[in-house]
Amino acid sequence: MKTRTHQTRAGAWLEAAELLFDAKSPIYNLILEVEQPGLATPESRAIEARVDGFLKEWDCQPIQTVADTIFPATEYIAGGLKQLYEYPETIYPHIKSITANSKGTYALRLVRRNCSDKSTMNPLDTLIDKLKAELKRKTSGPMKAIYELDMGMEPLELKFYEAEIDHGNHRSGQCLSHVSLKLGPNRELYLTALYRYQYFVQKTIGNLKGLARLQECIAREVGIPTGPLVCHATLAALESGKGAKEPAWGRQGLAVLIDDCKKIREQYRLKAVA
Repeated sequence: MKTRTHQTRAGAWLEAAELLFDAKSPIYNLILEVEQPGLATPESRAIEARVDGFLKEWDCQPIQTVADTIFPATEYIAGGLKQLYEYPETIYPHIKSITANSKGTYALRLVRRNCSDKSTMNPLDTLIDKLKAELKRKTSGPMKAIYELDMGMEPLELKFYEAEIDHGNHRSGQCLSHVSLKLGPNRELYLTALYRYQYFVQKTIGNLKGLARLQECIAREVGIPTGPLVCHATLAALESGKGAKEPAWGRQGLAVLIDDCKKIREQYRLKAVA
């Protein structure tokens, strides 16, 4: 197991990318802690921009697109929870039509779940209501560890893994398996995400951004601050792009990307000292 902690999403990503590059192979149980998941500094923005440029150069999904598959922030900003909850009718049909995506996005599973009795439920709405009710408890303090956005079958979980749909997945398909929410000692909202496999070039920064926005949305709706965000990849890979369907940037391309991001980090450290 390896762990890395940083104040920002991009900072945590870069430290993990350096570790993976030096390892020259995937790492089991790589855990990142982002202390302030909503924080964007000039340094973190510059690192994200460099990674985004690399992804666009190789015709990969940009960071924003990856983030939106977890949490469509534009919908929430424009119309709050009401517009977010309309995602299955307003946004997903378009995604499905251009990608032939029949398994759904994380965002779809976040706000709509098909139950065994053929009815549907909104897992995110249920979770927010549950948190609000707990925070109003007067006889004792709110329970801290009952808020799971799980991929299993419990009725109060936010489900990203659907056994009937996803059981045949190999490398493609859903990688986010579970999201756990906790109330911290000062009623701040902690979020921990568990990934079965994570691509650190093409997906991780976008994943962290989407998770941070989901965390911020829930905290805002229930009226509490956000705490740290933890992302646990049970298998993490700094992919070189040598797969059959991947652009082949190779180890040399990885070296250039990481060196550029390290230079950005050093530039801002020097500015801070000056």
